[in-house]
Amino acid sequence: MSSSKSKAKGETLKSADAIFTSEEFHSSKNWKDYDFIIFGVPVDLTAGLISELPTDFSGMITDLGSTKKDIIHAVETRFPGGYNYVSSHPMCGSEESGLEFANASLYEGRLCILTSPKNVKPEIKNRLENFWRFVGAETIEISAEEHDSILSYLSHSPHILSSIMADWAANQKTVKRYTDLSPIPLNGGGFRDMTRIAGSNPKMWAAIFGSNRNEIYKSLLDYRDRLDIILEKLNPKNVIDPKEWERFMETSRRSRDYILKSQDDSKKR
Repeated sequence: MSSSKSKAKGETLKSADAIFTSEEFHSSKNWKDYDFIIFGVPVDLTAGLISELPTDFSGMITDLGSTKKDIIHAVETRFPGGYNYVSSHPMCGSEESGLEFANASLYEGRLCILTSPKNVKPEIKNRLENFWRFVGAETIEISAEEHDSILSYLSHSPHILSSIMADWAANQKTVKRYTDLSPIPLNGGGFRDMTRIAGSNPKMWAAIFGSNRNEIYKSLLDYRDRLDIILEKLNPKNVIDPKEWERFMETSRRSRDYILKSQDDSKKR
């Protein structure tokens, strides 16, 4: 745990048989007492922890990082031979953080992306796949470069856009005025759904944005190009074609169904 306060909360909630702060764990250095280590910390801290791993550690190691290039580089730098490390990215979670929001069924029916460094030991990858299947997840192997590109579109940039939307609306004068006057929220379900992930875990997301900066930048340029097309269509100088907007919404619905494989993801967080 990151602090004594978090440790105390975990002990109160009985989250694990034994709980240590990060300082307590580092001071013990009893690596051989463990046969499976999962790093559940921000990406930048994960890379730092990898550099401290003993090169003769025989157990299995993974992480839950949302970007992979920095992590895989750290693994390949630390271990010159065969590795016991395969990186993981379970595609699940919520905007909440803290042990009190733990969910025993979090991984059931979800996808976990696995990213292997060069020279990973085959038996380690097989064991990790079995672990994720044991907790209910499906797995797929994706390289670090492709993972970070995909996630810039499906996770990282959407978090930025959601956060922009929340701030954009909250600072519009008329919205602000009537939000203050209204006894209940003015917004409907659309704004609530679009901004659910705004401001999620600031420390974690700051590390993600820094680690995957280039891919996020490229994906947002692509997004801006598409937004510019929409702005031109909405330009009052141009004639509005209702049929064109119908086609736009129909296409977007098909695109959403394609990405989600026609599954309603909102129920599984």
